[in-house]
Amino acid sequence: MDKRLLKNLCILILSAVSSTGIFAADSSSVATATESSMDESSGYQEWVNEDKDKDEQAQPPSLASPQNVYSKAPTIIRTPASTQQKSAPNASQSNEDNLVISKPMSYERSQRIMLNSAPPGGNKISSDSDDAFNALMRQNIPLNPKQVIKLRQLIDNSQRAAAIPATVPPKPVSTTIMMNLAPGTTPPAIRLSQGYVTSLVFVDSTGAPWPIAAFDVGDPKASRIQWDGKSNVLIIQGVNPYGDSDLVVRLAGLMTPITLELVSGQRVVDFRTDIHVAGIGPNAKDLPTGTGLPNSANQVLLDVLDGVGPAGSKLLTVTGGDCQAWLFGDKMYLRTRLTVLSPGWVGRMVSPDGMYAYEIQRSATVLVSRYGTPVELRIEDF
Repeated sequence: MDKRLLKNLCILILSAVSSTGIFAADSSSVATATESSMDESSGYQEWVNEDKDKDEQAQPPSLASPQNVYSKAPTIIRTPASTQQKSAPNASQSNEDNLVISKPMSYERSQRIMLNSAPPGGNKISSDSDDAFNALMRQNIPLNPKQVIKLRQLIDNSQRAAAIPATVPPKPVSTTIMMNLAPGTTPPAIRLSQGYVTSLVFVDSTGAPWPIAAFDVGDPKASRIQWDGKSNVLIIQGVNPYGDSDLVVRLAGLMTPITLELVSGQRVVDFRTDIHVAGIGPNAKDLPTGTGLPNSANQVLLDVLDGVGPAGSKLLTVTGGDCQAWLFGDKMYLRTRLTVLSPGWVGRMVSPDGMYAYEIQRSATVLVSRYGTPVELRIEDF
């Protein structure tokens, strides 16, 4: 019988005897049998490890599979806590595993291991095979590593230069237009630019959205227009770097069509244009009362909506709420999202984002409504 099997059988018999206590007369005999079995077990483990090392040494190097060749992170070996308790009975018990961190394998060493792990060739390497291999390398990889990096840097510089526009990019702006539908008026111009998107927002005099019914463009190849079929917003993108065209828009319930001029290649591009149409649209909720809509102050209120005070006006200081105020003659112009309660306003305009422009009489205090609560604004620096 094999010597290894005999040792294994003996250790199993000794373990069974020590655990059942058949031949143990007292506690001292049991302890002696247990210590003997532990000595035999440790000796068996050493013997097995010794044979295992011999087997690994006898194994051909070409059959050994390298481990962690491509791993750049350190190799973590977990040792169970139960093994530590058997080897060190007096050590404090711990529920966590012991972590043994090895150093990461270098790139050059991993390459050597992979080359050594290749099976041996059947034929002896000749000079012809070396010449063929070198010729193949020169044909497929003619550059060295530094030349490859330099080539990629030159390509990156070329791509960066190709991405730079020929001129300075146009200035983006957001504007507000008061649409005049009277005969003989000049249609307002919408400034486009190639590579930029412009949005046209149509609202009525109260600032409520005015839905679009239909539209048509003069030169379909000069620009692309998108519309979801129900909203009040048109998305226009210029295709050509230069060119002129026009756009006709029909609003729901409005008999007169709106005509706009589309101009490409300008130094200023309209990112967003709010087009106020005189009249009450189908979605109007806050109907104007009292004096109604002013006729002469429309353009001034449009400038105030954009945050620009009237020419020659004085900027005032406002406390008590978020508001801008300008003094022009005996009138004050306010730009705020709050609702003015007192004094009564002479003119008012609303933008689609909820911003109000008021024209009121000169006053040191203004009563406004903020979320339904009356708030007093104080005007200073007259």
